[in-house]
Amino acid sequence: MKVLFINRYENSGGAAIAGQRIGAALQKYYHTQNHFIAGTHHTNAANVTVTRKGPVINFIERGWNVASNLVGLQYLWFPFSSAVIMDTVKRFKPDVISLHNIHGGYFDAALLPKLSQYAPIVWTLHDMWAITANAAHTFGDTSWKSGLPAKGEYKHSPNTGIDTGNFLIRRKQRIYAESELYIVSPAEWLYNMTKESPLTKNKPLYHIPNPIDTDQYQPQDKQAARAALGLTENFPVISFVSERLFASEFKGGKELLQVLALLDEQLDRDVYLLMIGKDRLPVEYRHLKGVYTGYVSGVDRMMQCYSASDLFIYPTKADTLPNVLIEAGSCATPCITFDVGGCAEIVADGQSGYVIPPGDYRHFAAAVLDLLADGEKRARFSAQARTYIINHFGMETIAAQYYQLFSAVARHHK
Repeated sequence: MKVLFINRYENSGGAAIAGQRIGAALQKYYHTQNHFIAGTHHTNAANVTVTRKGPVINFIERGWNVASNLVGLQYLWFPFSSAVIMDTVKRFKPDVISLHNIHGGYFDAALLPKLSQYAPIVWTLHDMWAITANAAHTFGDTSWKSGLPAKGEYKHSPNTGIDTGNFLIRRKQRIYAESELYIVSPAEWLYNMTKESPLTKNKPLYHIPNPIDTDQYQPQDKQAARAALGLTENFPVISFVSERLFASEFKGGKELLQVLALLDEQLDRDVYLLMIGKDRLPVEYRHLKGVYTGYVSGVDRMMQCYSASDLFIYPTKADTLPNVLIEAGSCATPCITFDVGGCAEIVADGQSGYVIPPGDYRHFAAAVLDLLADGEKRARFSAQARTYIINHFGMETIAAQYYQLFSAVARHHK
């Protein structure tokens, strides 16, 4: 089977990582022939095609994307990228097109009906963008159920300069109706939304989680991991991902600071705060000792960070099915997160970690203190975290679900 993956990035960001893992799982267990189209790439892999070739084309399309967004015409007309995508489809002749993040300024949704003529499209969603006007998340606003833009949605990422929400929704609705689309949600909460959305409810809908290679992401020796990271004192270790923490409205940077302030007030000993990523905290604390890893890309280094940690915290404001929670759990690290998006589908509350009501910072801080104080509970949560991830996100199980779906839609298309 030949599968063509289309994604904004090749291997950077949650959607790209998920897409790569799906491809790897299919190739490992079903020997699929995979090719990737990306708006942006970071390697010279032979099976990757980038949509913008050369600085002039990149400058033109990036400039057009900025200008068109300012007047509310989000992601309309990318002639060079569209030509590359269609040419690749014609040359590769896929049995299935595995679509992922198409928002980001490289893909015009008007391509969907044209692509459908060559192969069925299985669209794996990584946020709400497919069912909203322009935003990746609407933060609880349910106007999308009526096919309407959320209040002030145009201000939310990916934002537009003016409110053209009704036009954007009607455009999506028309394009979807003309396309052979099969929609996959990796998270149950998003799957339920697609069932209720007037844009997608009449399309075949599936719930398939994102996979992880649990043989690759597995617990390392804790003391060796701490030594490798320079954590020389015998302090407990709390970790979190700090990449784009304060630049994104979704990542929960403000929420994190609220939790850390409460923690620092109540701690009676020093604790390492392991920040995985480039961002640095804007404040210093009495007991929380910041350790900064800088940007981390390799699996081995990420496993060290997770394995060195007594617990991993993720006070996110909006997310779909965060890879970092799956990775941390696979490395047997108990997690504490807010109950937003699909976080509660990864962390079994009271078994592998804690899932806290959104915005309840005191409850979040209390959960952290509880796990830091109870080594026996931490050990139990640790073992249960890895078991839960293996059972729900293992590569072989997810590969089988995707292969079964891809095979069925390919047969139907022919």
